[in-house]
Amino acid sequence: MNSNDQNGNFEKKRLRPRYVTDRSTYTQPEFDSDFAGVPATKHTFKEQAGMFARENVYCSWRRLGSLLMTVLPFLGIMRRYRVREYLLNDIMAGITVAIMQIPQGMGYAMLAAVPPVYGLYVSFFGPLVYFFFGTSRHVSIGTFAVVSLMLAGSVNRLASTASTEVNITDSLTRTEPSIESGKYSAIEVASSITLLVAFFQLGMSVLRLGSLSTYLSDQLVVGFTTGSSVHVFTSQVKRVLGLDIPSFSGLFNIVYTYIEIFKRIAETNIASLVISLICIVLLVLSKQFLDDKFKKFARTPVPMELLLVISGTSLSYVFNFGAKYDLEIVGEIPTGLPPPSLPPIDIWVTVVSDAFAIAIVAFTINLSLGKIFAKKHNYEINSNQEMFALGIVNAVTSCFSGFISSASLSRSLVQEGAGCKTQITSLVSCSILLFVLLFLGPLFEYLPNCVLAAIIVVALKGMFMQYKQLPKLFRHSKTDFGIWVVTWASTVFLDVTYGLGIGVGFSLLTIIWRTNHPQVAVMGRLEDTNIYKDISIYQPVFELPCIKIVRFEASLYFANAEYFRNMLYAVSEVTPTKLKRLRLRVEEKLKKKKDSECTNGSQHSIESHNSCSSRVSASSDESLEPQDPLGLSNYDSSVDLSGLGHDYVDIEVTETSADIEKPPASVTDADLKFMIIDCSMFSYVDITGVQTLAQIIKEYDEVDIMVILVSCRHNVRAMLQQSGFYKTLSADRLFLTVHDAVLFAVQSTSKHLLEYEKTSSIVVHF
Repeated sequence: MNSNDQNGNFEKKRLRPRYVTDRSTYTQPEFDSDFAGVPATKHTFKEQAGMFARENVYCSWRRLGSLLMTVLPFLGIMRRYRVREYLLNDIMAGITVAIMQIPQGMGYAMLAAVPPVYGLYVSFFGPLVYFFFGTSRHVSIGTFAVVSLMLAGSVNRLASTASTEVNITDSLTRTEPSIESGKYSAIEVASSITLLVAFFQLGMSVLRLGSLSTYLSDQLVVGFTTGSSVHVFTSQVKRVLGLDIPSFSGLFNIVYTYIEIFKRIAETNIASLVISLICIVLLVLSKQFLDDKFKKFARTPVPMELLLVISGTSLSYVFNFGAKYDLEIVGEIPTGLPPPSLPPIDIWVTVVSDAFAIAIVAFTINLSLGKIFAKKHNYEINSNQEMFALGIVNAVTSCFSGFISSASLSRSLVQEGAGCKTQITSLVSCSILLFVLLFLGPLFEYLPNCVLAAIIVVALKGMFMQYKQLPKLFRHSKTDFGIWVVTWASTVFLDVTYGLGIGVGFSLLTIIWRTNHPQVAVMGRLEDTNIYKDISIYQPVFELPCIKIVRFEASLYFANAEYFRNMLYAVSEVTPTKLKRLRLRVEEKLKKKKDSECTNGSQHSIESHNSCSSRVSASSDESLEPQDPLGLSNYDSSVDLSGLGHDYVDIEVTETSADIEKPPASVTDADLKFMIIDCSMFSYVDITGVQTLAQIIKEYDEVDIMVILVSCRHNVRAMLQQSGFYKTLSADRLFLTVHDAVLFAVQSTSKHLLEYEKTSSIVVHF
C-alpha cells in the first residue's frame, strides 16, 4: 500500500453515531434516592469466618485432585503429554542443555567461591526437583552467574578455605575476619545460606507473597543484572590473567579490585592469557557464525563450550599444564553423589540480609523468564507455586552439598530454541549429568580454570547487550531510565547487595514522588457538548466564566494533601486566606474614611448626621458584596454558556451606580464563583484528605466561592460519611457528573443576576 492510499484512509472519517440526552441534573443524594440498588449486607467477623470455612475448608475427591495438581504441576502436564509430538523435542533439548550444564555448572561454582564439582551437584538436583514442583515448562534451573556472585561475598567472608578477603568498608589495608570466619568450609557456608534462602522462599510462598516481585520493575531487574554482570566479569579477569589477588568486599570493591589488577599486571601468566583468548575467540566465532548454520542440520547450537572443556582437559593432561605453566586447574573431583546432610545453621544470624536479597533476586529472575516463555507458548504460571518450587529446590540441594539454584537466561533460551516442550527436558539432562557424576567426573580434574573463566566471560554477552536499551529507554521514560542507571551504578560501584536495596529504594521514591505530585488538570468544555477535557491538551475546549473545574489525578491522602491544597490555590489564582485579609483591610480603610467624613460634618444637624451614618452603614455593607459577582464584565463575550442544555432564559438585570468609592476589583470582584473538583480519580481518601477537603471548602466559602465535588466513588463517599465530612459540606454539593455541577452553577448564576438593576441582556443556556 503506497503512502497516498494510507493518507486517504487516514483522512476518511468513520460514520459516528450521535446521541442526545434529555434528563434532569442529579446531585449524588438525588441519584442514590432515585436509583438505589440493593444495599450490601454487612456480616460480623464470626459470620465472615464461617463463610470462609465453608467455602475453603472442606474435603472431597475433586478438591484433593485440585490440590495435588497445584502442588505437583507435573501431574497436569503429564496428563496432557503428547508423546509423538513432544518426546523427541524434549530429548534433543535435554541433551543440548546437559552439554551446557557441565561447563557452566563448574564455572559458576568457582564464581560462588566453592570447588567446581559442587556446581555439577546443583545442575543435577536443581532441575530434578523443579520437574515435580515447577510450573514453567521452558526455564533451565541450575547455576546462575548473578546469584553465584551474590553468594560468593558471604562465602569469602565466612569460609576457612576461601581466598583472603579485604573488606573495603571496614579497612582498606587489612583482612577483617568475621566472628564465624574459618569455622566452616566454603561449601558448608554456601549450603547453609542456601537452606536459609529456601526457608525465606517457602515462608513467602505460604504467605502468598509470590506477587512480591511485581515491586521489582523490569528496569530495576535489568539494571541490577547488568551491573552484577560487571562484577561477574571482573571476578573472572584475574583467572584469565592468571593472577593471584585477594577478593575485596564492601563499598567500591570493584574499583580496588581493578587497582590491584593493574598493580600486578606485570605478573600475568602468559599461558593462562593465551588459552583464555583462544577460547574466547572460538566461542565468539561459534556463536556469531556457526550456530545458525549448525541448527539447520541438528536444531541445536554448536556445543563449543563442551568441546573446549574436553579439549582443554585433554591438552592439560597430556602436556601437564598445571605443573609446567603454573596454571590453576579444577583439581580432584569425587565420583558418585554426596550423602545427604544438614548444613550448619549457627551462621544464619550473620547472613540473614544476604540470604533474603538472594532469595528475592533468584525468584524474580526465575519468574521473569517463566512469564516470558509462558506468554510466548500460551500457558500460565503460578507465582506462588514458583516461589514454593524454588524453596523446595534449594532446600533439597542444600542437603546434598549444593548451593543456590535459579533459572539461567542463556540456558533457558537455548533450551527453548532447541525445541523444548515440557520439563521432561530436565529429566533428560539430569540423566546425562548423573552419568557424568558417576563415571566421568575424574576426567575433568585437569581442566584449567582459565577455560571455565573464558566460558563465563562469553556467556555474559547477552547481559552486556542490555546496554542497548538505554537510548530507547531515555526517549520513552526519563523515570525508568533513572531507575536503570541508579540501580546499575549502585550495583557496580558500591556492591551487589547495596545495589539491589538502593535500586528498590529509588524505585519506591519515584512512585512516592509521582503520587505526591500528580498531575492537576484544569478542565474546559468542548463547545455544544457535555465533554470536559484538560485545557492544556485540547485547544478547542474553553473555561466557563466564574467556574473553575479541576481534576486531581491521584488518590487524596496524607502524603499529597498539602500539595493538593496548594495546587488548587495556584490554578484558581485565589488564595482564600490572603483574599480575606485584603478584604478586611479594605473594609477597615473604608470605615475609617467614612467615620472621618462624618466627624468633619458634625456642624450639620442631627438629621444630617443620622443620614450620613446610615449611608456609611449601607455603603460598607455594599462594599462587602461584589458589584459583579459573576465576573461577567471581565468575561470575553466571544465565549458564552450556550449549548449546556436545550432551554435558555433571557435575563434582564439593572444596577444603579454606588454613591461611594468601590474597593479594587482584584479584592472584591473576584471572577471565580464556583470551584468544581472532579473526584473521579480518587480511588480512596484517608482522614487527612477528608480534613484537607473540609478546610478548603471552609476557606473558599468565607470568600463567597462555592466548592462542589463530583464523580465521587462509593468508597470515597462512605469515608466522607464516616468521618463526619457532611457537617462541613452539605451532601447536596456532591454531583453525579461534571456537567450536572456546571448546570447547577449556571442556574445559580441566573438567579444572582436577577438581583441587579443595571439593564443588560445576557443569554444563559442550561
